[in-house]
Amino acid sequence: MLLALWLAVGVWPSGANRATGQTPVAIPPRIEEFLRACEASRKGTIAQLEFELRGLRAGADNSAGTLRRIKAIEANLASLRANKEPIVPALHFPPEVGHIGRLPRLACHVDQILSQDQMLVRCNFSLKVRTVRNFQPRLETVVRTISFLIDGVATDQVSEGADVPLLDVFEISGRRTYRSIDGESIEVLVLTPFDMKSIEPYFRAMIFSR
Repeated sequence: MLLALWLAVGVWPSGANRATGQTPVAIPPRIEEFLRACEASRKGTIAQLEFELRGLRAGADNSAGTLRRIKAIEANLASLRANKEPIVPALHFPPEVGHIGRLPRLACHVDQILSQDQMLVRCNFSLKVRTVRNFQPRLETVVRTISFLIDGVATDQVSEGADVPLLDVFEISGRRTYRSIDGESIEVLVLTPFDMKSIEPYFRAMIFSR
């Protein structure tokens, strides 16, 4: 089955090809970058859950709530370690054309509905920045707000001024200039829904290449 899939899309696991076994995986650069970000997200999530699990197991709290949390973490870790699907991270800052990921905080604020499948939104990116206070360096969290035009998501159930949860995976597909309500021309990055099924063969190839 996997062989048929690789033949169909022209993707081969590293160190293998039809004749010599030496052809590397032919993955588009933007897809490879995205999949590496997914792998980093998976490993980071595993590390966080393992840390929490150690703390819960070492504590003296044996309440039903704690036991349920331990069981949930163990199930999540088993799923993450199985690595059967990409763990999609949030878009990182600064956003650029070609980036793929989920919205930061999995939500956006709707500024303007432009059509039945287009809307202008704002997303908040939380960043760690190094500052100095009383001659002591420290990390502080700051928020950077970026406007996007989402193209390809139905707006019939969305209201202007609302904060809307969106779990979709998006690709920053380009830039577009639109005219605001007050007549001003504004250029924004465009977010379009990304088809996760399109990367399945590349994801499987990268797994088998490790």
